[in-house]
Amino acid sequence: MNFRRSVLGEIAIRSGVSFAGVDVSSLLRRLILFDDVVIKSFRLREIPTLVRAFGKTGLADLLKSGTLKLACEFTVLAGDFSRGGIRSNPLEHFSFGIVDIADREGILKSELRASQGVPGLNNRERSALEELVWSALVRPHGTYGKDLLAQVEADLRANTPALKAALVEQLRQQTYAPAATTQVTIAVVEPSARVFKINNNLTGALGFSPEKAHGLLQSAVFAVANLNHRLGEMEAYSAITGFSESEAPLLFGKLAGILEPLNPAVSEEQFKRVVQIAGLPDLNGTVRIDVDALLKIRDSAECREFREWLTTLPDVSDAEIKHMVAGLRAKLTTIFSGTVGRAVRFAATTGVGLVPGAGLVLGPVASAIDSFLIDRVLPRSGIVAFLAVKYPSLFVSS
Repeated sequence: MNFRRSVLGEIAIRSGVSFAGVDVSSLLRRLILFDDVVIKSFRLREIPTLVRAFGKTGLADLLKSGTLKLACEFTVLAGDFSRGGIRSNPLEHFSFGIVDIADREGILKSELRASQGVPGLNNRERSALEELVWSALVRPHGTYGKDLLAQVEADLRANTPALKAALVEQLRQQTYAPAATTQVTIAVVEPSARVFKINNNLTGALGFSPEKAHGLLQSAVFAVANLNHRLGEMEAYSAITGFSESEAPLLFGKLAGILEPLNPAVSEEQFKRVVQIAGLPDLNGTVRIDVDALLKIRDSAECREFREWLTTLPDVSDAEIKHMVAGLRAKLTTIFSGTVGRAVRFAATTGVGLVPGAGLVLGPVASAIDSFLIDRVLPRSGIVAFLAVKYPSLFVSS
């Protein structure tokens, strides 16, 4: 199935949460414009209308050809739990779970019996149509709900820009001027496992009550969850789906969160940050560079590991790095005053080794806390070798 030539979406007309009819015109347009059409069905209640619109033979042909498929799941991302009117989490705290229906197959087969009321269908034809509809149902992979839950939680842990975009959209809908929304700040923390607190200044900047601020945050959180739900469906059914104009900021925020780690400027800034904190020579164009060494370094395993490590640094504070590596600068000064060979011998005799930062050489006996921090932030010796040996070898002694 060609992803861009396949479309997923509802054709049910809703009245609140109830089924009110079928938009047959929308389905016809999709059948003309796309190779494959997946109807996101409302409990299969569209079937009698489709029989009347296409005829029993016509609908059967669409289903047999695979041009028309149906999807009907009951997987829901739930959150903001309460019992007896009492919230399970404090205000501005959110947790999530996946809720699914117990007897999906029984419910859908019960709904299919509605085709008994379609004029012109005898029992044999009705039974054959039910089998065709059932065979045309496509389902997501078995871990769909679990993956959706993990994605929403990962977005919150990463402080996805989509959350701020969703909150700004909520404020816009309440007619707050754009200038007011620029004052709003939010940041997500995880005070306990899978419970997320959204720190914000809504009460201070806009004068909201804590309850109203929570309500706005809840709407923003579930807007992000809904976006992930729809993107998850696109992946599960290999089909595109429609987005409204108002959802564009959320989608751009989602993409920004995904693309930000791929932005080359991020790696460049983190490289400059490490060099500055560690007191290493800067690649500022005022020093001579050994090109042969540069070409060799680019192809080295140490350089590849260093590149990968840089992508983890945005979440590590300068203070955390400085705590781990306090004291290295003086040692590095000694290294750079000598030859590359001395740098190699130095790196080979430092025990745990060099860690990029303000500069600490951890000796043979490192504290448990420092060892933990190094294991978490700098788990591979190739990074140490890059900073202690490879990088210094670039600079030609004057």
